Amino acid sequence: MKYDLSSVGIHRNLQYECITTTINSDKEKNSAAFAFIYLGDDKVMCRIFEGSKSLENIKQTKRYVVNITQDPLVFTRSTIDKLPDEYYTDDEDIAILKDSGAYLVIDVDEIEMKTPNDFPIKNDTNIYFIKGTINDFVIRDESAQAFNRGFSGLIESLVNCSRYKIVDGEKKKYYKDRLEENKRVIEKVSDEKTKKAMEILAEEYEKN
Repeated sequence: MKYDLSSVGIHRNLQYECITTTINSDKEKNSAAFAFIYLGDDKVMCRIFEGSKSLENIKQTKRYVVNITQDPLVFTRSTIDKLPDEYYTDDEDIAILKDSGAYLVIDVDEIEMKTPNDFPIKNDTNIYFIKGTINDFVIRDESAQAFNRGFSGLIESLVNCSRYKIVDGEKKKYYKDRLEENKRVIEKVSDEKTKKAMEILAEEYEKN
């Protein structure tokens, strides 16, 4: 089955920051912030590091939910703490965020482990590539939009641009280094419009 996810701002082969929710065999629910990639039609992929509770739950149930939200508290609590039970719906066999603007239920097709040698990263932890099929796509709020972190990098670089023009020395280098890091992220995860915007901005930095 083909799905059109563009209504929630999701486009093929781009990366979005969403909240992944899972449940284990003991009915304990868990949430975590993971990048989500739409591969087209009804196929998706995410990457999860070894040791994650979400990964263990996915291995058990072969299912997870991608919740589309921009709630800063949900992202923060899902990253550094356990999200309280009141954030979830009352469903007993699936974990869904109560206030997400939209969500996708994913059935897992393939779990592939990659070592640091296969997928270079800055530590020695294995990472798992998880491919799946969209089982359901529900929009609760027509204004819901998935978040692409490249846009945050662009905004940060725009804010820094005016500062870059009036500082010198180490501070100037700091802002230029931040620009280069944001360019790297945008090249990896963002659409062509955001890449073009960063290209224009980088040219502005070079004038100073």
